[in-house]
Amino acid sequence: MRLLLALVLVVAPAGLAHASTDLACNQQPGERFYWLERAFCDLPMAGPEQAQGLIIWNHGISGTTESWKAPAAPVLRIAQARGWDVIMLKRHHLAEGGALERTVKRTLEEVAAQRKAGYKKIVLSGQSFGGYVTLAAIDESPDIDAAIAFAPGIRSLGATGALDPTIIERILQRARVGRLAVVFPKDDALFGNIARGVRARPILAKRDLPWLMVDETAGEITGHHGGVTGRFAVRYGRCLAEFLSAATLAPGPIACQPGGDEARIVRELLFSPASRPPKFLVNPDGVPAELLALLGPRWALLGDTLAIIGPVDDRGKVRLMYRTSPTTDGLWDATIADNAIRATLGNNATVVVSPEEEGTVTWVSADKSRTLKGTLRRLEGF
Repeated sequence: MRLLLALVLVVAPAGLAHASTDLACNQQPGERFYWLERAFCDLPMAGPEQAQGLIIWNHGISGTTESWKAPAAPVLRIAQARGWDVIMLKRHHLAEGGALERTVKRTLEEVAAQRKAGYKKIVLSGQSFGGYVTLAAIDESPDIDAAIAFAPGIRSLGATGALDPTIIERILQRARVGRLAVVFPKDDALFGNIARGVRARPILAKRDLPWLMVDETAGEITGHHGGVTGRFAVRYGRCLAEFLSAATLAPGPIACQPGGDEARIVRELLFSPASRPPKFLVNPDGVPAELLALLGPRWALLGDTLAIIGPVDDRGKVRLMYRTSPTTDGLWDATIADNAIRATLGNNATVVVSPEEEGTVTWVSADKSRTLKGTLRRLEGF
């Protein structure tokens, strides 16, 4: 059945898919193998004449699961907020057999179509299999201004099902691209926890191009999906945006220190430009003195999830904002008691804001099996 579906799916020619769709988000695949969507539908696209360039995203692959539903890396939202357009090349999950060659070809067709449309620069990016596609595409074509590969690779279909890191390493030795960024998170269990950065660094050191690497030595970026998290976006969003946008870069490694501009990055990640800022409370009646120092907008990392937290005045009622997405208001009924602010989320998880350790937010799953704590940090700009 899967083979039959693969045979009848339509592979749209480059440009046709672009011309026949408005890049709407959350499309259904239907009988298409490929289609295009905007990566961040709440952000305006500047268009070929005004944008710094276009980023084309390829998602990962996970058997017959609906991997096309996976969003683009949040860090690319920072790039779009700072002048780039970002689109996603989606693939039907029921026709992934032999997808690499077809997807590389389709990606390069889209590069040509978007060049013809007028984009001055083209960047390819992707996660896991999508990262592999990104590197394979620059291996075939020198007409790419930059590439960003997050945990690139695919597990083999052999007896071990393990990653062969030398495939990616050979591409790094020869691929032609204007500038290159790679992310190899620590403890990537999907790929056997191989320390890939220490193997790739001497290869890239011999290349005559600007390159940036975040590898296992960045210990807080962990797991196969570590590069496509809110944590990564906060820590490396400024650096990656500057890496893409710099007018000129000398060949060689680009230092990428984490942090910097974090308040602006948090706002860009969790608020839409057209949304009305909430009215955060700073001195409501009846709040214990220790909690007063924690009011106003705050942000925290809970595990790899970025959240904005703070009590707001919602039409005269005090509610707690707990927002992890820019497209939701994230307002929940709150209680203030026992020197803490508490709220129950829609999934029945609970959030508690307390003065512990100069300001802590605690998230507890509905079944109480998981607890995450984060340090509250003031969010300027409201």
